Amino acid sequence: MSLRKCPDCGNGVSSSARACPHCGRPRKKAHVPIELVGVLGVAVICLVALPWRTSLQDDTTSASAVPPAPPQTSIARPYRHLERSLNALISYNRVLNLLRIENRDAFAWSNCQLSLNSRGISGYELEVTSVKPGLTDAALLQSSEFIDADGKQFDPATNSVATLDLDCESPYGHLYYGGKFGTEDSASHLGSATAGNHPASPPSM
Repeated sequence: MSLRKCPDCGNGVSSSARACPHCGRPRKKAHVPIELVGVLGVAVICLVALPWRTSLQDDTTSASAVPPAPPQTSIARPYRHLERSLNALISYNRVLNLLRIENRDAFAWSNCQLSLNSRGISGYELEVTSVKPGLTDAALLQSSEFIDADGKQFDPATNSVATLDLDCESPYGHLYYGGKFGTEDSASHLGSATAGNHPASPPSM
């Protein structure tokens, strides 16, 4: 234990005393509590480590970035221009191997004969009883449902969908549609992917 000089009265004060016994001046502690030191230390470490971790994540993300996949849906464009034809929008999803046939007429199609990749008299055929008009009533068909003259199913793993022809009964008699799937798969073809020239309403019975 040592004596220190009190700054107020100038008398000797023990280093262990909390106040000067002569004038009562309290002893002031200059050190910071250890808890506060610990909190400040953790905060400094976090501030230094955060930018480094963010930079590391950005580098990892850039290294593992995958280029965007090409569009998976192909839109058919009419290749048969008939005087009277079905007004259809047909698309094919190459991942799901799914054909979507939307009837854009004001009437239902019935007893439809569908021909996939038809070349003359050959191709893969499928019968559809009815396709109602409207967006929500579009027919969804797996390409593997189509069968050729020998009873062989269409295999999307070895064949690509090139064309789809429709022959359906309507209030105007038989109407047709021929759609071709090209390499330009874009929604911009939606406006040009439909075909149809027929009266606005069916003939009166």
